[in-house]
Amino acid sequence: MSVHFTLDSSLIKKRIVFNFSKVSLQLDLSESLFSSFAVDLGTKALLNSLRKNDAIDYSRILDLGCGYGPMGLFLKAQDPSRVVHMVDRDALAVAFTSHNAELNNLHVTVYPSLDYEQAEGKFSLIVTNFPAKTGTKGMEAFVYGASTHLASDGVLAIVVVRELTAALEHVLDSPAIRILCREYRKGHSIFHVAFTAAIRPFTRKYERHEMILSLSRKYRVRTAVGLPEFDTLSFATRALFSLLKDIAGYSSVLVLEPGQGHGAVGVMDLLKPKGLVLVSRDLLSLRFAERNVRRNFHIKPLLKLVPYLENGLEQELIVWNIQRKSDLALNTYNLKVLLKRTGPMLICGKAALLHTLVRNEAVTVLKETSERNYLAKLLRPKG
Repeated sequence: MSVHFTLDSSLIKKRIVFNFSKVSLQLDLSESLFSSFAVDLGTKALLNSLRKNDAIDYSRILDLGCGYGPMGLFLKAQDPSRVVHMVDRDALAVAFTSHNAELNNLHVTVYPSLDYEQAEGKFSLIVTNFPAKTGTKGMEAFVYGASTHLASDGVLAIVVVRELTAALEHVLDSPAIRILCREYRKGHSIFHVAFTAAIRPFTRKYERHEMILSLSRKYRVRTAVGLPEFDTLSFATRALFSLLKDIAGYSSVLVLEPGQGHGAVGVMDLLKPKGLVLVSRDLLSLRFAERNVRRNFHIKPLLKLVPYLENGLEQELIVWNIQRKSDLALNTYNLKVLLKRTGPMLICGKAALLHTLVRNEAVTVLKETSERNYLAKLLRPKG
């Protein structure tokens, strides 16, 4: 069943027309999603490769890691009788894909999923433009997971940047995998594969490292590949910890975009709230942050997967580690929601980024601390 997230028009960077193989799509793009200027060459290369394999059954398709939707929507527009599911771990991607499907009057099923975990049923074709930042463990999850989500004669079609070709060929080196097609382009490599047997999934997929956080006591934090701060704390998080030590306790705290969960662990240790809510657009972040809070404090925080904040936040304090400059439009939107509250917010990040974000907003700085060129600020809306 599709999950529908409403898309605010202020988050649309621009609209493009994607013309490919007699199909024309209108696509609205986001600065916060991959390939924010045009449909990327890897997607085009994979779609072009499908035309060379006459044995593919297109009746039931999964677009894994769909982004804003060009691949799955193209395959649906090519033949509306196809059943197309489109999934992504990023709720913002799900929102943009749903929006672009409506824009082109295409009926597809769109929902969040961490690789195949929420995938519904089996498929005759799985297509994926593999996200490079997900690393080798993510590649194993994408490839090996297909073995239990394809029909008996199903095909996985995957494209990677050329730098990941050797890693992918190593992952594909299994007696349970048949390579049906391989194609090397200047910047990308494409493989079509089938499976003769299921490949057992890894129990600790995405796990990268274990860190020790020294606060009032030592905490063990397991980190994920594909999320920031997998082996060392950023200066933003260090500034956050410094400021948390200097403020009074709050009974309810919302941590926005918790990443690995470092900030959430700091909140639990230093503020000792009775209630904790973790909010993110990223399923992987929610997975690891929740695990790290639960294993260290034996409580289960409330989890919310959303593309962006909505009004009606009831927590006494909002804690937000602002990381990506490319998310300026999204961060601006979230800040405006937060400024409708009367309560405080604790934000941290690169000093220049925070200045850009709050310079035109009516806020009072209650406390501030710095680490190198990073800041943590306790703010309250004026008025």
